[in-house]
Amino acid sequence: MLLYHLPLLFAIVSTAELTTLLKGRNLTSLEERLSKTEQRLNATERVLGQLLTGGNDVDLPSLDVLALRSGVLVDQSDTVLFSAYKSSTTSGISTRTVIRFEQTYINIGNHYHTEDGIFIAPKTGIYMFHWTIATAGSPFHTQLIVGGTSRASNYIPYPGGVDSSSAMVITNVNKDDHVWIQIYGSGEHVYGGSSGVGSNIQSTFTGILLRKT
Repeated sequence: MLLYHLPLLFAIVSTAELTTLLKGRNLTSLEERLSKTEQRLNATERVLGQLLTGGNDVDLPSLDVLALRSGVLVDQSDTVLFSAYKSSTTSGISTRTVIRFEQTYINIGNHYHTEDGIFIAPKTGIYMFHWTIATAGSPFHTQLIVGGTSRASNYIPYPGGVDSSSAMVITNVNKDDHVWIQIYGSGEHVYGGSSGVGSNIQSTFTGILLRKT
């Protein structure tokens, strides 16, 4: 009779042990594994979609194969990136005037506005900004303005000839914050050109969303 009830007894003990184990275990690691699994499934769906709709002309290097291996999928809709440059030199710039970089190499989402030189953040997150100012005039400062507040500055010394100075900053930016580079000086000028070769000396402004918060 005892042997007859042994399987049921073992089942009850196993269930009790499993329940105790789950109650005392932190489920964070399990949630992380499920999240990574979901990311891999999304990546798989995306790659299959590209293959199925691309026909014979599918661009294999552009497929998100790396996402399948790493389990990390960055949705293209989350990409925020611009790289702008001055296409012509501007002279006689007054203090606190926005420097307008009139052309872009890349402007994903069109969040940088060439008509006024202002980037409007579409998402709250951590951004990196880099800017280079080329000049041959007197020394002056430039400032990175985020939401009306100076977040960083750059000093352009008296070059004694044509020279440039660069700065980079990583900072928090809120959604819809306006971001720009402005002059802190008087009667200054900033070089611009169609390329960085020869007499066409470029000034540039770049921004990228590193992580949403």
